[in-house]
Amino acid sequence: MKRLSYSIYHLAFSAALVCVVLTSCLNGDDDNSQQGMSKQQIHECYLHMAGGHSGKMYFEKKDEETNLVKSDSIDISWTVVNDSIITIHDVPARVLGSMVENENLKAAIETAGNVEIKVFYLPYLISPISFELYPQPVKANIFYADATHSVTFGFYFNDYSWGKQEDNKMKLQLVQYGVYLDDSNYPYLSSQIPLMLQEK
Repeated sequence: MKRLSYSIYHLAFSAALVCVVLTSCLNGDDDNSQQGMSKQQIHECYLHMAGGHSGKMYFEKKDEETNLVKSDSIDISWTVVNDSIITIHDVPARVLGSMVENENLKAAIETAGNVEIKVFYLPYLISPISFELYPQPVKANIFYADATHSVTFGFYFNDYSWGKQEDNKMKLQLVQYGVYLDDSNYPYLSSQIPLMLQEK
């Protein structure tokens, strides 16, 4: 029960925390950012990161025959939109639902198509460029149990989700903690699920 309560709290609180962090960053004085970096330094990080990126997203899934967990990957692209937002494009919902234990729900998620993940980022180191990630919850519509439902994918932030760019190659790690159906507080995941994006 404690775990479920924390998951819902995290989902509801994440957007508010991101707003506070970004407002502080964008409105602060040049020499007084939360991470000890000036607005100019943060902008320099953005200039090095800006534009489109592509590579692989690595994730875990259960082998249907052996029921063992194994790694898989897909081609993926993402864009650094400005000095606070990264957008990950065309993520198959089946990837975010790959470890759902309810087989019927998992099958429904697999038919949902692609979703977009918006991630707020905040640099804290300029060499190599390192930054905290604040992935926003993602929603998709599915047809499950003879009805249309909304499914929400929730992610951890801060120490769990991070990014780095070194030698012009970017790496992002997102950690998924829950899959929620409509207004239910049941997470449909039994463990944290890492998603690693590695630029080619």
